[in-house]
Amino acid sequence: MSPFSLARLELRRHRGHPVRVAVVAAIVLLPAVCAGLYLWSFWDPYGSVDELPVAVVNEDAGAALERGGEVVEIDGGEHLVEQLRSEPVFDWHFTGAERARSGLADGDYYMVVTVPEDFSTRIAGLVGGEPARAGVAFERDDANGYLAGVMTATAERELQHRISAAVYTAVAETLFDDLAGGLGGAAEGASSLHTGLSGLAETAADAAAGAEAVAGGLDEAVGETVPAVDALAEDWERIQAGSEAGSDLVADAAELDGAYSALCGRDGGDSYACETLWEHVHRAESASTDVESADAAVQATSAETLDAAAEDLGALQTDAAAAAEAAGQAATAAAEAEATAAELAGGLGELDDGADAVVSGLADARAQADGAGSTGAPGSPVVIDEETHHAAGSLGRGLAPLVIPAALWAFGIAAYLLLRPVNPRAVAGPLRSPAVAIGGWLSGAALGVVSALVLYLVLDVGLGLDPRQAPMAIALCLLAVLTFTAVAHMFRLVAGAVGVVLLVVLLVLQAVASGGLYPVETTPAFFQAIHPWLPMTYAVDALRVAISGGETRELVWALAVLAAYLAASLAVASAVVAMRRKWTIGRLHPPLRQ
Repeated sequence: MSPFSLARLELRRHRGHPVRVAVVAAIVLLPAVCAGLYLWSFWDPYGSVDELPVAVVNEDAGAALERGGEVVEIDGGEHLVEQLRSEPVFDWHFTGAERARSGLADGDYYMVVTVPEDFSTRIAGLVGGEPARAGVAFERDDANGYLAGVMTATAERELQHRISAAVYTAVAETLFDDLAGGLGGAAEGASSLHTGLSGLAETAADAAAGAEAVAGGLDEAVGETVPAVDALAEDWERIQAGSEAGSDLVADAAELDGAYSALCGRDGGDSYACETLWEHVHRAESASTDVESADAAVQATSAETLDAAAEDLGALQTDAAAAAEAAGQAATAAAEAEATAAELAGGLGELDDGADAVVSGLADARAQADGAGSTGAPGSPVVIDEETHHAAGSLGRGLAPLVIPAALWAFGIAAYLLLRPVNPRAVAGPLRSPAVAIGGWLSGAALGVVSALVLYLVLDVGLGLDPRQAPMAIALCLLAVLTFTAVAHMFRLVAGAVGVVLLVVLLVLQAVASGGLYPVETTPAFFQAIHPWLPMTYAVDALRVAISGGETRELVWALAVLAAYLAASLAVASAVVAMRRKWTIGRLHPPLRQ
């Protein structure tokens, strides 16, 4: 008789009667039902946090800020309420302080978010140059459930994003509103400046043309005058001598009246000659004074004076040219200033339009805030780029590597409460001890294979486990159930009913020490010490790689350790069967017990 025959005989004992068949079916379905229901209930709890009722109390009194001679109203609390309404993180209940407090105590709300009275006042400090952190109070009660408190605490980061967005939006709207007003005034001023510079440019152009004309006339006149003056300066001594001689001649002619009297006297003389002489004498007398004055002026003017006059005319010519050039530069500068003023007016007009668009767009930015915290806040100094390797995706997929081995371990316990660890007749028969031991294990292992396959189908098809390496995940489930039934078979064979108790204790220890729920480094030293010696540790590690991905060497190592536990358990079971084949008087005639 082979071990397979022994396993078949053990399973046949439970056929026929409906109750026995139902018990076997229940044991086979036990891992699928327990693990499936457990993982279903915790598959993605954080995806439903928007169903948690949370109260919001807005006690903000608002604030007024004077900016540019105008009073700006700030209502940060209302901004925050709008943020929370836009995309609910929780099931928000906007209520009063008293109702929120009583609701938290009665378990109607899992958390209360309170916007304090000075919320807007502190925001106004950010705009007014007196920064103060605007605070919001979160209040929880663990009497309503500790894990509910953990879930609400986890979502507080998202709340902080929205609170920051509300603060930044209120500040930005205030600042940009003031900026828009200032830019509007600046645009009007630039337009007026452009108009004024246009007239100035025209005037400067006319002045430059006049200065250029004057400079041209002076240049021509000086060009003709300076050579003449230079010539006079060179002959001035002869001119002075001639002037003096002429003056003396005129004076002498004016004194010819005595000669006239002597010649023309009473006889009259030659009437024509006398008349001519008298006319010259009279003209000499008339011009005598002017000639003397002119001569005096000529004698008073020196050649050096004429040279200085020539130099002054040259300087006047140079100054006129410089004045014309300066007037031209002034006209050019005025034209450039006019063009710059036009560009400034246009640019400020566009900037004013842009500032108006920013102010009107801030409300849209608040409404379009996304769930990742990217709420359009204009002042975030740090951007976090987060990357997760081999992401589990949901809490259920993250817990599956622990729940699957735990359910299969529980199957091993239940299976050998129903099945006999060995066939008593086989122990007394000729079959070798290893074959007897393996035969006792195979009955539970056969049911375990069916149970593991049903469990995998429920998790993958029913819940969407979707492992990265599906064939490897199935193989691991089969290897785990074979190993755990071998361990359960060994404990049941060695210690009987006490073995069942030990198996339950091991299940509890392994649930903690395997690192499937919390990192083993966070557990007490005792659990860290037993961590590497427990078979479920390696089942958890291997299933993590098969479901979410990871290093292949860890998977290979886990498979090797589980296979070693399987072999070791069967070896111990074989040794126990061999020991039981040594019959004693006590075993043949067991004592009577009361």
